[in-house]
Amino acid sequence: MKQIIKQTSLPNGITIITDYMPHAYSVALGAWLPRGSRHEAKEEFGLSHFYEHLVFKGTENRSALEIARSIEDRGGNLEAYTTRQETGFYAQVESGDAALAIDVIADMLMNPRFEKKEMEKERKVIIEEIHSYDDIPEEIVGDVFNAIQYKGCGIAHSITGTVKEVKALTHKQMLAYEEQVLNQFPIYVCAAGKVDHDTLVELCVQKFAKKKSGLILPEDRYKANSSVKVVQKQDITQSNLFWGMSFDNALLDEKGRCALSIFNVAMGAGMASRLFQKIREDKGLAYSVYSTADLYRDCADWGVALATEPHQLQMALELSVKETQKFLKKGFMKDELERTKANILGSLHLGADNPEKRVIRLAEQILHIGTINPMDKTEKVLKTITEEEVHQITKDIFNSAKYSAAVVEPKSKKKTELPVDFF
Repeated sequence: MKQIIKQTSLPNGITIITDYMPHAYSVALGAWLPRGSRHEAKEEFGLSHFYEHLVFKGTENRSALEIARSIEDRGGNLEAYTTRQETGFYAQVESGDAALAIDVIADMLMNPRFEKKEMEKERKVIIEEIHSYDDIPEEIVGDVFNAIQYKGCGIAHSITGTVKEVKALTHKQMLAYEEQVLNQFPIYVCAAGKVDHDTLVELCVQKFAKKKSGLILPEDRYKANSSVKVVQKQDITQSNLFWGMSFDNALLDEKGRCALSIFNVAMGAGMASRLFQKIREDKGLAYSVYSTADLYRDCADWGVALATEPHQLQMALELSVKETQKFLKKGFMKDELERTKANILGSLHLGADNPEKRVIRLAEQILHIGTINPMDKTEKVLKTITEEEVHQITKDIFNSAKYSAAVVEPKSKKKTELPVDFF
């Protein structure tokens, strides 16, 4: 698991991080911006996601079709995504096409055309994307949870924005966003696979020459609340539940992050997890039930998601809460910690063969925790952390957290009532 990781920072705010895989045939590489939906002012909601879409519509050097063909015609993939914390653009290509990939991505970020007619066409596409999410109760309930849990904090609003918010975004705002890319915040260029660090640094000096500065990180302000909200929606048959909590990341050093990961996997990451066994296998209350953990620069959250028949919702909530409280009170069952560690180590080892997973890991670490922890260090912490340490860290996290629950249920005359102090 020993990695060959190198990092170089340029004066204009470009940081290049490489993870060299000598036996790989390919390379995954890209550029990440430390601005996501949480950094948007109220009149900008949806702007980061809109920007992610619009840079694909043409640059000073390439049309939209030429951007797509440049990578796809070489057998590669070009991807992009926006989260609440960052916006990323990356490609996976043969190692010999690394220079082409970074040229395309840098061109998109340094030289976008932002033609007004293309912006209007893409606005329609994004509105259709929003409508598609509106048809998925699981997506809606996650956004409702974030809205109430993080009220007063940028994490509260959705990544895409609402249809009304997207319709209000202007060409002037897009140009202001591009000014931030060129002259304000840093860009992180990450690569994993068969890649030469020094060569990539030289390419970045050339391809990102238009960028003049990058010393300002967008401000993160964490705020959380305890709340419950039930939303009714027509044309659905199940009640979708997401309950969970968030907390300041002061508790999350490397050992703390490891403990949270172990707890999350043990509780709800897979068919052998506690929640799956109790709620699906033992009680037959849900087809899908799982837990999830998200890490931001200043905070983290953990939650449980499931869908069930409306008359079973209360029971499913109570069982999932009770199973979580059982862990907090009694800790691990026999052999549970060893099995969970083996699960996480296996996933880490399987991902080690995949340049795409390794480059995403690099990007997320630099963006979310501000440093790179090599896999061998993570493996060492994982192997040596004790049952008592995981149990105590998890209890400390829950003791400091704020709790919320969100439900999206079928339209009916009587709306479900959940107690605010459900946990």
